[in-house]
Amino acid sequence: MRGGRALPQPVGCPSSLGAALLLVLLSVPGAAQPSDLAQVAAGVRLEAKLTKILDFSQARGLEPRLTVLEEDEINAYLGQQGVPLLPEGLTQPELTIGDNGQVEAAVVVDLDRIRESRARNWLDPLQYLGGLLPITASGRIRSADGLAHLEIEDVAIDGVSVPISVLQELVQHYTRTPDQPNGTRIDEPLPLPYGIVGLRLAPGRAVIVQ
Repeated sequence: MRGGRALPQPVGCPSSLGAALLLVLLSVPGAAQPSDLAQVAAGVRLEAKLTKILDFSQARGLEPRLTVLEEDEINAYLGQQGVPLLPEGLTQPELTIGDNGQVEAAVVVDLDRIRESRARNWLDPLQYLGGLLPITASGRIRSADGLAHLEIEDVAIDGVSVPISVLQELVQHYTRTPDQPNGTRIDEPLPLPYGIVGLRLAPGRAVIVQ
């Protein structure tokens, strides 16, 4: 919270693949070591850019507003300033942006929380998994007219491929709200927040278009 105003959540995360995608738990000690200083600075830069995105959403302009988010800034922010945004049970996420809209995300998930959330049968992969395990998801993000479209290509738990439906359940679990009790579906177009009309992805960066 700065100046009495809450910063927006990172773009592309929990409500999009970014829910499963934009989350990291790397808390910084009170006195940062020299090796941490670059991460601290990168996180501060991203925080300023998120404020800029929020300001743009409240202003009217004829020209597109572009904000470049660097991959290292995103991950640094999520590991420090963004830690309070993490839902319980999600830790150590990391985002990688590649060619042609390709995105890969990794996060450690407390699968006990997910497994115990409902009854399961013997065909359900989550019936047999528990504890803290790394989950990776890769695919493409395409956007137009204020909507993001996710094309998930692979999901793995601890290096073992699992059905995409497992990722869908995780995203729905962590995006449920009183107004949206079923959570977010990753197989449907996702509205982009804060007046964002599109995302331009390039290796190591995302350009926010407002």
